[in-house]
Amino acid sequence: MRVVIFALAVLLLCGGFSTCGPSRQGNPGAQDDLSPVIVEINGIPEHQAGFERFIKSRLSDFADQTSNNQHEIDQRKSKLLDQFILRQLIVHEALKKNIEPTDDEIRRVLEDQYQQTIPASNALGQASAESKESRSSMLEGSERRIEIINELLSLKFYQNAGILKDVKVTPEEIESYYRANLDRYQGKKGFYVREIRVSDQTLANKLHRQALAQPGEFAVLAKLHSEVPMAPDGGWIYYEPEQLPRVLERAITPLKVGSISKVIKSNYGFHIFKLEKRAEPISLEQVKKEIEAKLVSEKNQTLIDDFNKRALQSAKITIYYDRLGFTYLRNITGS
Repeated sequence: MRVVIFALAVLLLCGGFSTCGPSRQGNPGAQDDLSPVIVEINGIPEHQAGFERFIKSRLSDFADQTSNNQHEIDQRKSKLLDQFILRQLIVHEALKKNIEPTDDEIRRVLEDQYQQTIPASNALGQASAESKESRSSMLEGSERRIEIINELLSLKFYQNAGILKDVKVTPEEIESYYRANLDRYQGKKGFYVREIRVSDQTLANKLHRQALAQPGEFAVLAKLHSEVPMAPDGGWIYYEPEQLPRVLERAITPLKVGSISKVIKSNYGFHIFKLEKRAEPISLEQVKKEIEAKLVSEKNQTLIDDFNKRALQSAKITIYYDRLGFTYLRNITGS
């Protein structure tokens, strides 16, 4: 379970700045929520509508995906419920400390998100009928406002509560990381890809359509559906020439950076690749700042993960399984 530290890419656009101020009366979105209570966190109820809103914010246009495999559905929703419980636990702690996002902070998130949507909109042009139908699962204006506030509350809590410290990275650590990843920085003909692999062709075709409609969400689709284990750096996998089966390499080789392959059948299943970049020799000086930022981020993430683990273990969490609408397959406290 990971918490994004410095990026709020999962946040969706809000329908107007004037309505995006934080709730000053407690848990955002909890007022007047008449949907069933599905979980209590230290005695504070969380409603089904809040969880559904959270799902929409995490999966964007893909929240309304269907599957014939109930076990897969239960796994996906169980993982999202774990993330929801953790996020709300941190939101509650932020509210206790009277932490609130400022209007300027909210506005910056909105502006960043708006800028991110422009290239995708220009590239996609007119949305297909299928894309328009899938957009019905996106957040409405008031839902967007609540999710933006909740995400900012979580981020500000980690910053203001002293959990994120002034982490330093030494030159030796940077050089060590560079040398441990020489194939990534010195490779001349390899390539970095994200991969979706599934065993069902119908599902593969559906995911391919969704990936083409929203290329920026390819990593989300891979995380939710791919049978290929996610790489440690967020899903990118580096391949040298002739490392992959020939049928897969032939499909990847002609791709332009940022483009998505067709559905390819192999003995392992049905594959979809997105080419992220081609390897070129890069010196340590060229990537020193990039490596430093990555290592700082990883150290901060470790601090957050440690805090989250302690917070979950000490929290009193009651899940009302009969109200979830799916079979919960995980254990949020790890006990």
